[in-house]
Amino acid sequence: MGLSERCWHRRGSALPGVLLAILVLSLLGAGLLSLSLVERQGAANEVKITQATYLAEAGINLALARLRHNPGWRDGLGETYLPPAKGRIISVSVVSQAASYRLRSVGEIDGVQRAIEVDLARPFFSYALAGAGDITVKNPLTINGDLFATGSIYLQKGASGNVATGVDLTIQNNTTVQGSVVTGRYLYNYGTIRGDATVGQFTDKYGNDPNYYGRVDGQIIKGLGFSFPAWPGDLVAPYTGGYPLPAGEYTLARLQDFVDNAPAGDNGIKILYCNGDLIISNWDHGNGKGGGNDTDFYTGKAIIAAAGDITLNKDIRATASSDAWAFVAGNDIILDGGVTVDVVLVSEGYFYKQGAASTINGSLVTGGIEEIDEDDGHGNGDNQGEDHGNFNNEGRGKGGKKGSGHGHIKGQLEVIYDNNRVQLLSPALAAAGWQILSWRGASLY
Repeated sequence: MGLSERCWHRRGSALPGVLLAILVLSLLGAGLLSLSLVERQGAANEVKITQATYLAEAGINLALARLRHNPGWRDGLGETYLPPAKGRIISVSVVSQAASYRLRSVGEIDGVQRAIEVDLARPFFSYALAGAGDITVKNPLTINGDLFATGSIYLQKGASGNVATGVDLTIQNNTTVQGSVVTGRYLYNYGTIRGDATVGQFTDKYGNDPNYYGRVDGQIIKGLGFSFPAWPGDLVAPYTGGYPLPAGEYTLARLQDFVDNAPAGDNGIKILYCNGDLIISNWDHGNGKGGGNDTDFYTGKAIIAAAGDITLNKDIRATASSDAWAFVAGNDIILDGGVTVDVVLVSEGYFYKQGAASTINGSLVTGGIEEIDEDDGHGNGDNQGEDHGNFNNEGRGKGGKKGSGHGHIKGQLEVIYDNNRVQLLSPALAAAGWQILSWRGASLY
């Protein structure tokens, strides 16, 4: 075979290699193009996921704003469109729990949805009784409403609502909690819990289940999932710029005059501030602060704060359902026996009560109650006819209201939570706190 013939036969031999190379390059190009498209789509989805999360967060922030303005708000938010973001807030819900509000918000953009859940501490004035430290509930103390303590709670009598305690909860035999309970650590339940039990530790310190001794009608939830609320700091500081109220002893009629003269703030709530101790009684002792014929009834909405102690020696009743007062003490609150007060009471220090049966229709937030005794303390010199002129909280008798303890209740006291009165003042009550206990992404289902 000649040279020209051999060259002729080789002319088609490179074609398969070229075709194979083209095929390989085409496949690689298609793969790279597909990978590029997937990466671009993934990046776009990541952007949408982030935007949907921002929309869910916006729903939470809208709910927080509503709650700060109106702590009684529970309606939630329906579908809310945000055209600039080309997305929407699908829904926001608010659910009350024993120690918190559960806020849940769902955001969506271009079909991508994300949900966020937030546990928000309940304001301390949303409890009938909220206290720093330990609290024992037994005769002669009756609580009609929810109960909170940063320390441990010992229930020797039933509770009509929810119970939240930062440390341990002990429920004695034949004692029933009508609501749910939350404990930061252990639950020792020898009674009955009608609602759920959320416990910080899976067992008690003896290794027993929360319902080992007693009965839990609802669910047992092991593990809090959020930090327990911290006790608020300076409770009086927000009110120091209020309308000046001189320290001293006032009849209710005279105090009403000061309230009437004070300028109204947001929501028509008047703020008054006393840079000392304050006593409200039927007497004025010639100090020039009496109001003539006294009354047992007040009008309007007011928060009356004092840097020192506040002593209430008489009935203080609301004239109408639209009236609400609160007393905030930088030190202690002393409540006389045999009186009924339709108010919210807040003390940075301790709470003291002795004498005949008394009632609080509102809420009690206090730095501590260490002793509860069925003896009303009259044997200690609480003689209303003696030594009435002493106004430095030594009491109306020789024994003094405070005694040697740190917070006490002597004789019968009933605290009845009045939601209407609390809600009227809640926008201006500093004990609201609004602590965010947890913030997390949540399942859509």
